[in-house]
Amino acid sequence: MQLERIKLENIKQQDHLVVLEGMEVGESLFFEDERKAQSIRVLSYYLIKTRKLARKYVFRKMDRGWRIIRVH
Repeated sequence: MQLERIKLENIKQQDHLVVLEGMEVGESLFFEDERKAQSIRVLSYYLIKTRKLARKYVFRKMDRGWRIIRVH
C-alpha cells in the first residue's frame, strides 16, 4: 500500500466566502439543492456580522430552486 499526501486546498470544491465577497449588487447565486442554499444563506449572515460589512443578501424560493441575491 502506498500513501500520498494531498493538500486539502486542492480537493475543496469552492470557497463560498470568496464567492460571496466577490458578488456585486444585483448578482445572484442559484441552487437546486435546498441544503446548499441554506448553507450559503447562513454563511452570508455570518460574513456580514463578523466582518461588519454594509451588505444585504435576500433569499428567495424560485420555481426550481433557491436564489440568493445581493441587494445592497
